[in-house]
Amino acid sequence: RSPSGQGARTLAPAMANEANKKLLLKNQAYLARLLYQILSCNAIYCVYRVWYQWDSFSRWHITGELLMLCLYFAMYRFLASAASPRHAPLAQGGALISAGSDLDSKGVIEYTWDLLYTTMFVQLATGLLSDWFALVAVVPPCIGFYYAWTQYVYPWISKPDELDAAQEASKKQKVKYGRAR
Repeated sequence: RSPSGQGARTLAPAMANEANKKLLLKNQAYLARLLYQILSCNAIYCVYRVWYQWDSFSRWHITGELLMLCLYFAMYRFLASAASPRHAPLAQGGALISAGSDLDSKGVIEYTWDLLYTTMFVQLATGLLSDWFALVAVVPPCIGFYYAWTQYVYPWISKPDELDAAQEASKKQKVKYGRAR
């Protein structure tokens, strides 16, 4: 018996759930760090571009900043929802069932991180260096279009229609009879 008076069986689920707890803490740390990075990028952009470079600040810059904020919000919400934990009902103890997706995983989550870092680069580079760096924001959609075209669209539209064996046999017979006449 353990010192708490409970058997050794109650320790097994707690130890088995330890990986979920570590993943939950890691995901929360990632999201907190990401929020600080987003806020820092926006603060640097606003202080430098709006305050010091007010003479060159135009409606295009306001539109770009609003677009960046929308992108940040959408990508942060996506990552936060992917990393959101699931708990058991309180009537059953409220234990952690799942810590959510790992924010280090491959696939769509990795692409979201890439888009976030690209957005941060574009915002800081256009704010501090030159407005021409906004063209870098065109690269990810072009890459997405290229992969969509080569992986899905082109193979789908270039695939010939398949005729079944009976149609091919009747087609060959028509050709044979047509030549005989």
